[in-house]
Amino acid sequence: MSERAGADPTPQQHEHNLASGLHVPQEPDEPDYLEQRSRVYRWLVVAERAASCTFLVATLGLIMVQVVSRYVFNTPFTWTEELARFALLWFAFVSAGFVMARRIHIAVDLVASKLGRRGAIVMDTFALVTVVATSGVMAWAGAGFAAGAGRLAAPATSMPMSVVYASAVVGFGLICLHAVLHVYLNIRHPELVPDAMENLEREAV
Repeated sequence: MSERAGADPTPQQHEHNLASGLHVPQEPDEPDYLEQRSRVYRWLVVAERAASCTFLVATLGLIMVQVVSRYVFNTPFTWTEELARFALLWFAFVSAGFVMARRIHIAVDLVASKLGRRGAIVMDTFALVTVVATSGVMAWAGAGFAAGAGRLAAPATSMPMSVVYASAVVGFGLICLHAVLHVYLNIRHPELVPDAMENLEREAV
C-alpha cells in the first residue's frame, strides 16, 4: 500500500512496518494496527458494524410498516413504533462503539494541530483517558439501572425494559474497551497512530 501523499515514513516506522507486515491506515474505514494484530478484535469490530447496520435497517423497516399499516390499511400496529424506538437506541450505542474503534468520531483539532505530532498524541491520550473514566462509570451505573428495571415491561411489546437499558451498558462498555486499547496504542506504538484529520480531509476532496 502506498504511503500518505506528501508524508514519507520515518526509517523507524518503515522498518517496523516491514518487519511486522502491518501498515498505517490510510483511510478511516481501514483496519488499524490493533485489528491487524488480533483476529478476535477484528471480528469484534466487524460484529459491531454488522449489528449497527442491522439495527438501522430494522428501524427503517419498522417505521415503514407503521406508516403502511396506518395510512394504507388504517389499522396501525401497536408494537412497531415501540420496537423502532428500541432498535434506534441499540443502533446509537452499538454504532458509537464502532466509531470509537475506528477513530472516526468528530474531533476538533484547533489546539492539537499546533502542537505537532507528539503533542497531539499526548493530548489524544489525555482525551482517551477521560473517555475511559467516563464510559466506565456510565457502563457500571447503567448495569445497575438495567438490573433494577428487569421487573418493568414495555407497554406494547411486554419486552423487559432491562433489554432496552442494556443498550447503554453495551455501548459504553464498547467505548471503554476501545478507548483503553487506543491508549495502549498511543503509548506503545505512537508511530502507528492514524492521522485522523488527514484522513477526513482526504475523503472530503
